[in-house]
Amino acid sequence: MEIGVSIYPHFVNKDKSLPSVLADVKIKKYDFVQIFPHALGLIKNGEVVEKKLRSVETALKGVGINYIVRMPLSVNLRDHIYYSRHFKVAKAVVDVAIKLGAKIIVMQSGKTGRLDLEIEAIQQLADVAGKFGIQIALENTFSVKDTLYVVDNVNRENVGFALDVAHAFLSAQGDENKLLEDVKLGTEKTIILMIHDNFGKLTPQVEPEDALAYGVGDLHLLPGEGKIPFGKVLKLFGEVPLLLKVKDPDKFAKLPDKQTLIEILTSI
Repeated sequence: MEIGVSIYPHFVNKDKSLPSVLADVKIKKYDFVQIFPHALGLIKNGEVVEKKLRSVETALKGVGINYIVRMPLSVNLRDHIYYSRHFKVAKAVVDVAIKLGAKIIVMQSGKTGRLDLEIEAIQQLADVAGKFGIQIALENTFSVKDTLYVVDNVNRENVGFALDVAHAFLSAQGDENKLLEDVKLGTEKTIILMIHDNFGKLTPQVEPEDALAYGVGDLHLLPGEGKIPFGKVLKLFGEVPLLLKVKDPDKFAKLPDKQTLIEILTSI
């Protein structure tokens, strides 16, 4: 089972360099990381910052760990007013992936605006990325069906689904059977399976610091700390890479090693 870890921007800081963070992940036997090129200073004003590419590439290859790249959450290719700015940043991320030799780009579909613009834009990006053997994986921000609709209409062999199980659980409002039904819709199109835990509750709306106390929202807990039946979810898939998404720096520092995580996932 191939498992990676998302390296969120705030994990790399003055006290913890990128090579150090990568080494911590490597020691725990994980297979790859997800990096955010824009947060590492590789994109400025919609352009690739070539002089910074070398240091990031050296860090990744020096540690000897594989990597995928993530587009900024702000990218909204449905935004007809600022479309050109969004597309320029998205294209820069594709260029970074090409230059670094990454084979998967993860992005979220836009929430509001013109769907036709987004579909056309992703087709253009996919055509460029496909020449270098790169896949684009669209993550479900919420509804599995909505994201699959975009994937189907883009209709490119190298565009698939980044199935976020935790987001799907929230969409299913904590209903285990509904979760499994939704996940089944996306199994054939899934490029990467994203894992983190929550309680499947969206309400009531509370302050961020109160969310865990209420068990509400997208908490990004370690598997086993919430209510998602990962064992049942994994049985729906063959060989698909998993990406662990834990945002809390303290939880990240205490990540179990890969084998322990596999044991946790298959037992719940």
